[in-house]
Amino acid sequence: MSLLISCEVGGNEVPEQLVDPALRDVLRVSGDQSLAPQTPSSAGALHHHPGASIGQRGLQKRSRKKLRPGKLPATLSHDAPAAYVAKRMADQLKVPLFINRYSNDLIDVTHSLHHRRLFPSQTRSWLPAERQLLIDTIYAPYRLAVKQAIQSGLDRWGYLIHLSIRTFDIQNDGKLQRADAGLLYDPACEHEVDLCLDLVDELYDEVPMLRVRRNYPGRGTTDRLTKSMRADFATENYFGIELMLNRAWVGRPLAIRDEVIDGIAWTMQAVTELGQSEAA
Repeated sequence: MSLLISCEVGGNEVPEQLVDPALRDVLRVSGDQSLAPQTPSSAGALHHHPGASIGQRGLQKRSRKKLRPGKLPATLSHDAPAAYVAKRMADQLKVPLFINRYSNDLIDVTHSLHHRRLFPSQTRSWLPAERQLLIDTIYAPYRLAVKQAIQSGLDRWGYLIHLSIRTFDIQNDGKLQRADAGLLYDPACEHEVDLCLDLVDELYDEVPMLRVRRNYPGRGTTDRLTKSMRADFATENYFGIELMLNRAWVGRPLAIRDEVIDGIAWTMQAVTELGQSEAA
């Protein structure tokens, strides 16, 4: 069995042709130090995903200014904690990692082309040719790369787990979302159900402080990349799982946060019996 990790919301870049010429020479932030545990033994020693600075809850707030082609800054908002988790888990497990390098302020690569939220409000009013540029430059290349990697893994090992990582806010419409982590899957796929049940059981023993819920705070059958890939590889042994983490804890630069992430990675390896040769 093989494993592939992706993070569709982890990038903050803007395509060069959309950047304001006056801002092209502005240096991008090389790394977000606030994501690293601030302890004497580990400060500065971990990998950091390049990106803009994050807000108090770990996610940079979206700009309220209208986005115009050719007038954009070099970087926009991104889910920095999700990118950090994806990178750390991929490093721990030695598995392929795909992080969408571009900000989803422009286009949401998790949605299908017909979805009403494919384009956020800031780019929905762009001209058709400008929106098509986002599809051709950001959306299509990323989804094709992930799909090809999935096919390659299936051809080599016969089974592939695709773990898509993102975070969620502690509140939604004023209501608390009561979970530290969520595993999203399709209840109609028996192999995905069995995998997630095993993961929940093992996580309870390995990371007892982590409150894990299944198909929460969303459902694995909503319009996401995993659902699309599940349809594309319906006749093969593809497992499309979303790992959603509460930004209230995963966005905090504490050493215990990394212990929990490593515990999730170890549990994934134990449950899937993922060997190093298979992971690579």
